[in-house]
Amino acid sequence: MRGARVGWAVVVAAVCAVPLAPPANGADVGNCDGEARTASLRQDEKRMLARLGTLTVLRGPEDIAALAGLGYAIPMHMLNSFENIGTSIGRADAILDQQVHSGNPGVLVYRANQKVPYTGDPYRAAFPYDLIGWAHGIMYTPGALPTSPDLCVSQLDWFIHEQGVHALPDWGFKPQPPPEHYRGEEMGDMLPLPTAALGPTHGRFWNIHVWRDPTGGPPIISVQYPFGYIAGLPTKPNTTFFYPEHLPTTHHH
Repeated sequence: MRGARVGWAVVVAAVCAVPLAPPANGADVGNCDGEARTASLRQDEKRMLARLGTLTVLRGPEDIAALAGLGYAIPMHMLNSFENIGTSIGRADAILDQQVHSGNPGVLVYRANQKVPYTGDPYRAAFPYDLIGWAHGIMYTPGALPTSPDLCVSQLDWFIHEQGVHALPDWGFKPQPPPEHYRGEEMGDMLPLPTAALGPTHGRFWNIHVWRDPTGGPPIISVQYPFGYIAGLPTKPNTTFFYPEHLPTTHHH
């Protein structure tokens, strides 16, 4: 078990350490509101469900392996469930993304079995896991929103995932914001050093969390899960995720 823990730590550290690709030149804007936004989010969900098939529910280790076969192989915080967010499994090649693409999020988010008392244990599985949402994002550039050729959302939807460290041994998150006059002013550090705790680090990201509506309505974008309580490791969402104090007026070019 110790060897497995060290192995995953190395993998996650490697993913966090690889520099992200710069945004593409001449990228499509991918910004909309109202009915167009709703339709785009429904299409994002439709593509996601078609891609995952039966893996919208993870019933055992064999489903974890099958999910890895689709590219989602990195448990970003091991098997930790974060309170009102869930358990995140990352796509290994998301570090290369230059744009956001519908049906191809960087991270899938699952709800662990809520009947067990150990959802905050990073090394103990709590099957079954139900898909509740996913996260799109790319590296953070101050004042310039992400772009997409096939997913459009409001510019007000985008928030910032703070830079910091995935802290061992519990695989929680310790934010390490850069010095700045207002939140979101600086791009931050690709690898913030020295770290506030032992563990892999990463820089700032633009993020949206897309949550499935269990009643069949269109997906909802919000920082935390909006359809009920999710047990797990306590979080401080306003320090880990925040909206920029100055709204960007441009997209990545």
